Amino acid sequence: MPVIALEWLTYGLGRLADAATERGVNVTLLTGDASAYRHELADRKRVSDINIVKIDTSNDEAIASYLRNLPDLEGLISTTDTWSLTALGLCQKFGLASQNSAGVSIARDKVKLRSRLFEHGLSVANGIELDPTAVTRGDLASIPFPFIVKDSAGTGSRNVWTVLVVQDIDATIDELHGAAFRGALAVEPYFCGPLYSAETISYAGETRVLGVNSRIMPPPPSFREDGCAFPIQFPDRHYDSLCRWITEVLQAVELTDGFAHTEFIVTRDGFEVVEVNPRLGGGLIGETICRSLSVNIFEAFIDFALGNRPRLMDAPLAVHDAYAEIVLYAAETGIFRGIDGSELLPLHPGAPELYQAREIGAPIVSINDH
Repeated sequence: MPVIALEWLTYGLGRLADAATERGVNVTLLTGDASAYRHELADRKRVSDINIVKIDTSNDEAIASYLRNLPDLEGLISTTDTWSLTALGLCQKFGLASQNSAGVSIARDKVKLRSRLFEHGLSVANGIELDPTAVTRGDLASIPFPFIVKDSAGTGSRNVWTVLVVQDIDATIDELHGAAFRGALAVEPYFCGPLYSAETISYAGETRVLGVNSRIMPPPPSFREDGCAFPIQFPDRHYDSLCRWITEVLQAVELTDGFAHTEFIVTRDGFEVVEVNPRLGGGLIGETICRSLSVNIFEAFIDFALGNRPRLMDAPLAVHDAYAEIVLYAAETGIFRGIDGSELLPLHPGAPELYQAREIGAPIVSINDH
């Protein structure tokens, strides 16, 4: 049974290969740049059961043409923000199982998301949309401080600015006028409090919380994520409240099926959503969940693609261990030459592992986002 994966998370191909073997499914990865998965492709034996096809994944018609010529196509998997809407359209075109289109559309538009949460009493703020090419100082000066402006269709912490005081407005306008936007300009309050993310799986409107990730963030105004840990243990009464709340959020947003990665802040007045991503969390979040719960959650992708209820919805889950992920970023832009000190890792407690995402010689063009 052939299943197509349209690009992938930076990590997780090995887990997908294991899941495909267990389910008796043939998986083909369509990618425009296989080097993005360099860490796992270095162990080609681990992912030998995955067929890798190079194709221009920015060209929807090229992908559709490939799928048309594929006999007995069973399903299509999407794990990224970038290709979520493309995958949704292809699933509809070829009659394949997919996430709810309304939910994905709302989640991928930060203005629509904020407005929907406000309408359902799940946020204190309504969505505000501005034209990034025409926004003026007066537009921003009329909004209560502090607030955040960001690309309504953005991802990877790109094109996000904090406006804490009136003096921040001019510099923000200068920067956003020179930025490349995928959507409009979304404006929302700057919520104060610690940042977490809820990792969930849903099927036919039923949601199961797999656990909660913490975050290490740099000082404002940067929104680059420097680390996380899974799972975070809340007191039972708070965790039960969180599970009920996140279920209401996903129901309001109409994300009835699939994984969701919901970033939220615990404010003095309760929970506030930062964003809802209709996918599994990025980086090594999927790996830390698998290790912590001793289960291959990537099997659920195969189940979803085949239109089946994921076994993960009903499997007994217990926390066996906890893991932390620290993200290493270059200190400056330029050409990546390597990581000093990696030979010292075996000397540290906790069996730390290095997952190198960039190839030697790759250009580093930004140090402020993913």
